[in-house]
This record gives sequence, C-alpha cells and structure tokens, in this order.
Amino acid sequence: MTVPTSTVRLFQRAVLLWVIGFALNAYWGLDALNNMGRSPVYAPPGPLKYITHALALLPDGINDLVVLLLVPVLLLFCVRDLFRAPRWWSALLIWLVYVNLMNKAWLAGSGGQQLIANVLFWNILLTRPQAKDEVLRPAAFWIIRMQLLLAYAATGLHKLTGTQWLDGTAMGLVATDPAYGPLWIAAHPIVASITTGCVLLFQLTFSIAVWWRPTRYACMFIGLLFHMGTAIWMDIPEMGLAFIAVYPIWFEERDVDRLRNSFRSKAEVSLQS
Repeated sequence: MTVPTSTVRLFQRAVLLWVIGFALNAYWGLDALNNMGRSPVYAPPGPLKYITHALALLPDGINDLVVLLLVPVLLLFCVRDLFRAPRWWSALLIWLVYVNLMNKAWLAGSGGQQLIANVLFWNILLTRPQAKDEVLRPAAFWIIRMQLLLAYAATGLHKLTGTQWLDGTAMGLVATDPAYGPLWIAAHPIVASITTGCVLLFQLTFSIAVWWRPTRYACMFIGLLFHMGTAIWMDIPEMGLAFIAVYPIWFEERDVDRLRNSFRSKAEVSLQS
C-alpha cells in the first residue's frame, strides 16, 4: 500500500505545531509543571518507566535542570522537522522528550495530550522512506487514523453509560463549573439540552461519517467548531487543538495537493505584486 505523502506531511506539521505550543507552555509554566504531582504508581513496570516517566522519577534539583535543557531541545527538533523532512531519530527524540514532560505533569494532563503521545509514537514509523512492499509505514498510517476514531467513539460510548448525557442536562451541569462555563448555558435548559445532544451525536457519528468524503469534511468542520468552542469557553485549548491537529491524517491527498498549490499560487501573485 502506498501512503499518501502529502497527507502525512500536512499531518506531521500540524502535530509539530501543537507540540511547539505545548513546549512553550511547559517552559513558561515551569513552576506549575514542577508543582504537579509525580506518579511512580502510574509508571509502567520494569525498565520502560525510565523511558517514559524519567522526569517523574528524578530528584527535584536534577529534575528542574533537565527540564530546562529538554524543552529547548524539543523546540529545536520540532522546528527542524517542521521545515525539513523528518528522520526516524528526530521523531523518536521528539516522542521521548514530549512523553516525559507530559507524564511529569500527569495531574494536569488531558485526553488531547494522550492522543498526541500516541500519534507521535507511530509517527516514528511514518518517517521511514517509502519502499515497495512496505508494511510498517502503512500500518502506522492506519493505526493513527484509527486512533482518532477510537478516541471519539470511546468518549461517546462512555457518555451513554451515565444519565446526564442521555437526559440532556450534561452541558448545563458542566457550565455551572467556574473552571469551564459558559454559565449562561445553565440558565437556558433548552440550549443546554440541544448542545448536549449535538455533542453526543457528533462524537458517536464521527467514526462512521469519516469514511465518506462529503460527510468526512462536513463532520470535521463541525469538529473544528466544537473544539474551538471548548478551547475558548471551557479554557481547555490543548485538548481541542490536539484533535484538530490530527484531522489531516484523514485528508485525501488530492485535496492536500490542491490546497498546497492554491497557497503557492497566491504567494506567487503576492510576491509579483
């Protein structure tokens, strides 16, 4: 199977931009990062914990110094892969640094951060050169695609196990939390019921609608509005932007090429004028 190169490259750049934002936030919020709980309990058993949870296991003094050194390294390699063809070793380094920073501040983590951690791991295989009878690269491509669908499906199905999402009161309850909001939704039960149903319907149908081109882009547009809404009003931008960053993995190559050529044409016209 041939992996669509243009699609993969757009996906990689979108994810790298998200990681750059994460790294800058981790750097400027270093005090908050250091005050987060460390969790050896959540670390995997055996030597793997020293690969994925090393920062959470280091002593405080050494830990702070390592973080100060690693964040610029993460930024440097993300910028490098943003403008140049990624290599497997740079993708591996980005994943290692990112996953350790994420696990250091696990109490402040989100599903979006976990999603990025997963796709960064499989992106290591996507950086392999295209070859005939390739197996690993197409497998990684489809695993990333399915990871996005599973994230939506699992979230939607989990909501069905409760009562508030089924009776239409969930968004109203969420809006009453000062950490999220907006509070005005709670004051309008009809609006709360409609938004609750729309969110549930979107999360349950995304994994189905994405298989057909017309419904795929329509559903992604709805997802864009939904995640931007949660980023602005619920103050969880890294969560929504993480999902948006992974959307390009489902773009068709012809659409990516058409979009790229359009930007190039506009750029050439601007330079000439």
